[in-house]
Parts: sequence; structure tokens; C-alpha cells
Amino acid sequence: MFKKETFTKYDYTLNYAVDYPNNFSKAEKYPVIFYFHGMGQVPGNTDMVIDSCPIRRENMRDDMPFIIVAPSCGDDYTWFENFNYVIDFMKDIIAREYVDEDRIYLTGISMGAYTAWTMAFVHPKLFAAAIMCCGGGLYAGVRDRIKFPVRAVHGTHDTTVLFRESEMMVDRVNRGGGNAVLIPMEGYDHDVWTDYFSNYEPYEWFLQHKRENA
Repeated sequence: MFKKETFTKYDYTLNYAVDYPNNFSKAEKYPVIFYFHGMGQVPGNTDMVIDSCPIRRENMRDDMPFIIVAPSCGDDYTWFENFNYVIDFMKDIIAREYVDEDRIYLTGISMGAYTAWTMAFVHPKLFAAAIMCCGGGLYAGVRDRIKFPVRAVHGTHDTTVLFRESEMMVDRVNRGGGNAVLIPMEGYDHDVWTDYFSNYEPYEWFLQHKRENA
């Protein structure tokens, strides 16, 4: 069950939802999935994120140990207005005693996937793996920076963010020696995430990966 929490630094406040695994104990170490929402929750609040977040406990096996962290960008138009503070928020979560810093997983949908792609090449050493849904990014800036496994999931009929956006990002990651896979969702328009995260497989894939060369 999601709980509402708040991160504050200087005059910046970020509200977020967090769901802890069954039998959570601060004496243990847990993997974390960070989820970044899209424009559909802008302007928004934590309740909207909780209602719409496709990363959900009920889509996982009972023994999957993830902490799910789903922030809201609130009244900001995008995640980029306070990008550095959002990174500070993530680092604050990662530094907590019960977080396994070698199993930090990144997800985003639409505008949130643009954000996640940017995080991936600006701070590549934070993450073990990522799944980006219907996003894109500054593909010229990727170069050889993203070495952790990435899945780019995109609807082949998407008219909101063109399928080509994910194609270009995957191509640039792999040209730089990375490990990115394009997953076309045949016949889908923009919302691929509801179905894609509705079964165990993406979460099982995350658990196969740990951060390397930290």
C-alpha cells in the first residue's frame, strides 16, 4: 500500500508515494524502483500519482522485495524545472540504511521517460537497470555513458511520442557499447505501460541485474 511522504531541501519540497514490501524491516536491504510519471499528472499531486502508477504491488509476486518510489512533480510543468533537486531526492532515498544501492531501478513514462533517459546518461553510476516507456531524449549526448541494461518500450502506433524516439535512443546507447533493447508494442498507441507492467516479467528482469563498476 502506498504511503505519502515528503522530501525537503532548502526551499524545495517534493511529495512522493512509497510502497514498502511485505514484512519490511529496516534491518534488511531492499531494491528500489523509481517511477517518474508523465504529463497526464501535471499539474498534480501524490494522490494522482498513486492512482495512475503502473508499478504496483499487486502486479508482483508476493516474494518480490521492491520498494516502489513514485514522486509527483506537483505544480512544475516538467521534471526538468528542479532536475538537480530531484536527483538529490533520489540520492537521499538511495542512502537510507535499508536500501540496496546496487539494485536501483529506473522507470518513466512519456515525459517521465524523457526524464529517466536524461538521468541515465547524466548519472549512469546510480542505476542497475532501467525501463523507459514511450520516451526519448538528447540522443547525441548519450555517447558511451549508459552501460547498464535498458529496455525501451514503445507503441508502434504512438502519435504522442513517435516510435522513432525510442529507436534513436536505443541505437545511440548500443553504438556506445551499451546494452539497450527496443521492445515494440505492436498496435499500441501511447499507453503501453498499463499492460507492460501488469505481469511479473518486467520485475523479474529487474532482479536479474545489479549495478556494476560503481
